[in-house]
Amino acid sequence: MPKSNYLFLNNTNNANEINETNDDNINTNIKNEIDNQERNEHPQLNQEDDSILNNEIKYVENLRIQNATYTGEVLNGKRHGKGVQVWDDGAKYEGNWEDDKSNGYGTFYHTDGDVYQGFWKNNRANGKGVYISADGGRYEGYWIDDVQNGFGTEKWNDGSSYKGNYEMGKKEGYGEYEWSNGSVYKGYWKDNKLCGKGVYYYTDGKKFVGEYYNNVKQGKGKYFWTDGKLYFGEYNEDKKEGIGKYLWNDGRVYLGFWKLNKQNGLGRYTNPNEMKDKYGIWVDGKRIQWIDEEDLKNESNEHFNDYQRILSFDTTFTGDDLEEDKIVQNI
Repeated sequence: MPKSNYLFLNNTNNANEINETNDDNINTNIKNEIDNQERNEHPQLNQEDDSILNNEIKYVENLRIQNATYTGEVLNGKRHGKGVQVWDDGAKYEGNWEDDKSNGYGTFYHTDGDVYQGFWKNNRANGKGVYISADGGRYEGYWIDDVQNGFGTEKWNDGSSYKGNYEMGKKEGYGEYEWSNGSVYKGYWKDNKLCGKGVYYYTDGKKFVGEYYNNVKQGKGKYFWTDGKLYFGEYNEDKKEGIGKYLWNDGRVYLGFWKLNKQNGLGRYTNPNEMKDKYGIWVDGKRIQWIDEEDLKNESNEHFNDYQRILSFDTTFTGDDLEEDKIVQNI
């Protein structure tokens, strides 16, 4: 991100000389938009304004300021107007100055080849801007005090990309991320991590719609297979755990308890070819016994509470709040 603090502080970096970056690499539309806004907000930059030219603004060349050389406009001994400052290590800022600080529109060329072009306020990137990394990464969006803040789009050199909201340099709120392998997440973030409701599209066609916490499935969710199978229920640390319903594509249904992605505990098994549902106990995905439902109705039965949860599942876990079109936004 923009290292604009070192615009005015002594720089001890020993980086190599920067690679010059042609303005053609910067988004032309954004540059034009920024230029127009800059002229509107800073009319003193119009060189045809005689009232400004007749004021105290002067043009200087090769003015030494600490470990840098400045060429451009000054007002009352301070950098003010258009100017270029080049540091001894090769870094360069070219753009507008106000009251001896970078303010308005400008471009900063880092010694490592990174380039930031956009708005500045008091020596820091503020407003709309584009940051292009020497390794091919690119961020285009909004900034506050040198960090991404607000809506932006970011692309990395491995082909992955993100568009959405940032807060103090981190993905926060709603955003959409596409990995280099083609998988996509559309949903909510917190502190750069998947957190909240979201939809994850796998490259093989499977899909998860549900809740995340710290990058893993946590809470309620629906998992869709391409052959028609479906699970919806509870997750814990990225695995099916708690109560949930699994539907096979031939109409069979398991509704009951899970642990570590396997049926574990009391469950109800439904076969469309049979007249009556069956209850049983599963361990590590295998049924070890059947249980008479009449026994489960007895409050003294050790599985009574789990039986009641199974009976109420379809009314308490409707999944209406986990509809894809209620989560995915148009951005």
